Amino acid sequence: MGTKKFDEKVPAVSQSAVAVDLKSIDPDDATFRLSYGFDLEPLKESIRRIGLINPPLLRKRPDGRYQIISGYRRISASRELGIYSMHCRMVPPETSDEACLLLSLYDNISHRELNPIEKSTALNRLLSCYSEEKIVSDFLPLLKLQPHITQIRAYQPLCLLDKEIRDALLQDIIDIRTALRLAQMDPESRECLAHLLISLRLSFSKQAEVITTVAEIGLRDGVSLRTVTGDLEIQSTLTNDKLNRPQKGDAVLRFLREKRYPRLTAKERQVKGELSRIKLPPGASITPPPFFEDNRYCLSVCFTGWQELRERLDLLDTIITDDLPNLE
Repeated sequence: MGTKKFDEKVPAVSQSAVAVDLKSIDPDDATFRLSYGFDLEPLKESIRRIGLINPPLLRKRPDGRYQIISGYRRISASRELGIYSMHCRMVPPETSDEACLLLSLYDNISHRELNPIEKSTALNRLLSCYSEEKIVSDFLPLLKLQPHITQIRAYQPLCLLDKEIRDALLQDIIDIRTALRLAQMDPESRECLAHLLISLRLSFSKQAEVITTVAEIGLRDGVSLRTVTGDLEIQSTLTNDKLNRPQKGDAVLRFLREKRYPRLTAKERQVKGELSRIKLPPGASITPPPFFEDNRYCLSVCFTGWQELRERLDLLDTIITDDLPNLE
């Protein structure tokens, strides 16, 4: 498949760099900025040692100040190093926003894969210039996303999430699939769930379980998700200094399961207590039916030889003739 060409959209960039006073560059102009969640220290160390290799690319605004097309991190690092002037390349002032956006996008993807927040930002910028069909066919593959309209729908809200959630996503505290689910929620539900998940730092499967269980409890009881997550027992668990983070996660999940399935958890406690009265031989265990949907229990016996199996079966036979608890 041939590479898409946008030569007619992109102007010639000046090959010679000119010295620019950093005060004349507007750091708050984010029109073409895609970068998010970066560490400037490695770049600062590189600039200290060998200087700036690749000059930033700028466009002059009607007010005389410059806006950054590419090189936001390079300029930020230089500012922090106390550099007052740097060489930059220019595009003609009449260059369109569309062309500048393409320059910014291709400059970024030429040397790295964008993170999820940057991909979301890029998609929102592209939607102001192109149809969804063109973005699906031409740009989603460049962003390492599946060429399907659902990817636009899913990723588009990510860059609009609260900074706490965006940062947690990039720090692997919240899974990308969790962030996509949070992005579809109303602000209040998203905030309370995100706070809980960030506090607990659970695995993805447990993050999904928390979201699903809290939502089901709220729907069943006709209350907001904030009411569910704000339960006194959950909040006291989060602030309990005697528990480490995994213990807090297990305690919150246990509470939510009991809240969601009160009869099932009561039955589980009852059966666990009844089974604890049975003095099974070593290597033997009894597993109740999943969710108690039927009355078939599973007996498991571990052994290393036929003689050991015979001995354990004899012990089991003795147990079965005794007074056993009622498991009905």
